[in-house]
Amino acid sequence: MSEQNKEVVRKIEAAWGSERLEELDQYFAPEFNNAQSATPGLPAGLEGSKMAHQGVMQAFPDRRIEILDLVAEGDSVAVRARVTGSNKGGFPALGVGPNGRPFEIESWSIYRFRDGKVVEHVGLNDGLTLAMQIGAIPAPTG
Repeated sequence: MSEQNKEVVRKIEAAWGSERLEELDQYFAPEFNNAQSATPGLPAGLEGSKMAHQGVMQAFPDRRIEILDLVAEGDSVAVRARVTGSNKGGFPALGVGPNGRPFEIESWSIYRFRDGKVVEHVGLNDGLTLAMQIGAIPAPTG
């Protein structure tokens, strides 16, 4: 089952990366829980995840994800990815307008499966590095 779950995660990441959001529905259970990594102010679940993704793509329309590690254990799949792009649309959440500055960060996710569908996602993006790279906060000197 682990290899099947890894293949589903590859398809999920490819759908996010190529803006094929309608394909995601088939991979997520109706009770999908993303409370740990949900964007405040947006609905819970896949609907809110899609809305957050659309906001990110407005800010970083050239955003790309490269899977660096994909590890499965039991009913979970962990992903470590490199995310790159540039601030072409501005990032109001950090008070930054469009400035074209490039970024490269790591993103970590754990997908948990039940009956072949994703029932939970927890994730962590390197927001501090992103904020420094797009000019929202100064980078340390010295």
